[in-house]
Order: sequence, then structure tokens, then C-alpha cells
Amino acid sequence: MTVRVVLVLLAAATAVAVTSVLSFLAIATFMRVWRRARAKGYTGPVTPAVLMTTAFAGPLGWMVLGALLARPDHTGLGTGLAAVLGVVATLGGLALTVHLLPARPVRSGRRQRPRTPFRVLGNVAAATPLLVMAVLLLNGKPATVGTQLLLPMATLSVLCHAAARRADRLDALPEADPRPAVLWIRGFGNERRLFGFRRRDAAETQARPELKKVFSRSADPMPFDEYFAPAIAGGLGRGYGLGNPRDYLPPEGIDRHYATDDSWREEFARLVAGARCVVMAPGDWPELRYELRVIRELGAHRRLFVLTPPAARARQVRRANRLKGFRHESWADLAAGLAGERGYRLGPDPGPGAVVTFEEDGRAVVLARDAGSPADYVAAVLRHLTEVEQSDRS
Repeated sequence: MTVRVVLVLLAAATAVAVTSVLSFLAIATFMRVWRRARAKGYTGPVTPAVLMTTAFAGPLGWMVLGALLARPDHTGLGTGLAAVLGVVATLGGLALTVHLLPARPVRSGRRQRPRTPFRVLGNVAAATPLLVMAVLLLNGKPATVGTQLLLPMATLSVLCHAAARRADRLDALPEADPRPAVLWIRGFGNERRLFGFRRRDAAETQARPELKKVFSRSADPMPFDEYFAPAIAGGLGRGYGLGNPRDYLPPEGIDRHYATDDSWREEFARLVAGARCVVMAPGDWPELRYELRVIRELGAHRRLFVLTPPAARARQVRRANRLKGFRHESWADLAAGLAGERGYRLGPDPGPGAVVTFEEDGRAVVLARDAGSPADYVAAVLRHLTEVEQSDRS
């Protein structure tokens, strides 16, 4: 009897582990397909709606088909096998479809505000459950359907109003700041890759009233720009970077400066020349060599800082990035991307929580190690900038 119980528990644990691994792989694959579609220019709200609807409807249809075709004594097995086949077939079909889709042309004119009426959609979503419940009650029927709609419609309303707020940033002028700005460089395909965990302050939760921000008291995983935005604004200057021309809405975090596809190189050189400093995370992307070459030619490499992710909860960050479809990028990727590039000598991996800058001859210098918070990174950057600025004046 004891052996049988142990075997049952082992079988259950194995089933849970296999299901977890398969679910992880399925979500990571879906996110890679989604990111590939975004990279091709399919960035509006229709694309995620179509992808997510297909991802849910495909396996569900296979499950129904498996239940219908299975023998009466194998209904559960047939449904489970059909679900697995449905997930594989659906993801494979989505990946092939996105692969065959032609890339949309990159915007070459002035940045336009999205036409989607996000606020109207958000208000309609918020009012729909109330209207449904009112109609049902007036007709003498239970308001169960309206109650069931409350949570999904409230979530949709919050997302729509958050999107409307992000769209407003395209028309809003940046806040006046007499300090030179801080330029952030990265590869557009990886800018939402997570960097570290940080708790949001009261100002952020007030400005961004999404439900998960308001009710979350723990630290949240954030990409590079969101992780450093408050500390950079408080200690260094207004943070900004070139915006991805395929963005449908500007992401949260550091402000984006949207240049046209045929003028971004001139804009980048102008932004570097006027910036107080340039910050980046280690990694590799197609424009890396060009951007660092411009920084070197303008003599701004002494104001270039490479910030490595903190050691705290690093494994969780890597797992979350893999789930989002991002591969882990490290100091070795940066070294490989700059292999043979004259003007920079990176040296060995400085480890987690490091702040690295460059001397006049291009030699890397580690200013700090084991930084545990954005303020620790910014303090090291500010100390070095003060020394550089004093030496330049003298």
C-alpha cells in the first residue's frame, strides 16, 4: 500500500513537472512569435488580439476534436493528447504565418498619434458589465453574466486607459530640466528585456494607476529604463533615448525621441554631443558598433557607462526573460559584438552590479561592483562625472 501511494505521488509530481516545462516552453515560444511580429511592424492592438485569440482557440478546438474522436473509456487521454498536439500545431502555424508575413515599411515621416480611441474603448469596457446587469435585472433575470464580466472588462478598461496615457506622451512637451540629459542606448529588439527588481515609489504608482502597480507592495521586475528612470531623473538629468520607429505607443520609463529612419544617425550624433552621459546594459545588437564608434569619435566614451545587472534575484530575471522570449545577454556578448573594434578595450567580466566606464585611451575602468539598487549605480556614475567635468574645466 505504501509503495502504491509513493508511486502515485511520483507520477503526480512527474505530471506536474512535465506540464510546467511544456507550459513554459509554449509561453516562451508564443512570446518569441509575438516579438517577431512586432519586429516586422505589426505593433497595433489588432496583432496581439489575433495572436492571443488564435493561441487559445486552436488548442481548445483540438481538445474538443480529441474528445469527440476518443473511445468512451479513453476520453481524458484523448483530450490531453489533443491539447498537446493543438498547442504544437497552433504555435507552429503562428510561427510560420509570422515568418511569411512581409515586413511593413518603417516610418519615414513625422511621428503620428495612434488613431485607436483608447479612452472611449476603456469607458465602454467599464460600462458594459453594469449595462448587462441592469438589462438582466429589468427583465427579471439573474445578473450572473454581468457579474462574470466585471473582472475581464475592468482589466480591459485599465489597459485601455493606460494606453491612452502613453499616447498622450507623444503630444506632451518634456518637463523643463536645465541639466544636460542622459542618453540610453540599446537594441530595439531587446529594450523590454528585464534588468532587475525594484519597488515603485508613490509618485510612480500615482502617475501609473494600473491595478498591478497599485496593489503590488513587492519589488517588480523591470527593464533597464524603468529600473533606472527615477534615480537618473533625481540624480543626473532627464533620461531619454532614440525611440523604436516601429513603436505603436511609447513604452514606459525613459522618454523616447523618435527620429525618422533616414535621419536617425544624425539625430543620434546630436543627442550624444548634447548628453551629460550615455548609459547602457551589456549586450549585442546590429547598431552597437556604429553607436559606440560615434561615441568614441565625439570623445564621449569617458562619459559612457556600462551597467551590469544586480546579483539580487538574477536567476528570477533570467527565467522571466526566457519566458518573455529574450535570451540572456552578458558581458561576453558585448565583447563579441565589439571584437576587432578599435578604440575600446573591455577587459574581463566585472561581475554583477558593476559600473564600467572608459579612459581616454579606451581602456575599461570598473568604478563600482555589487551595486544593489539604482541609487548605488547612479552614485558611482555621478562621482566619476564630477571628476571628468572638473578635469575638463581645468
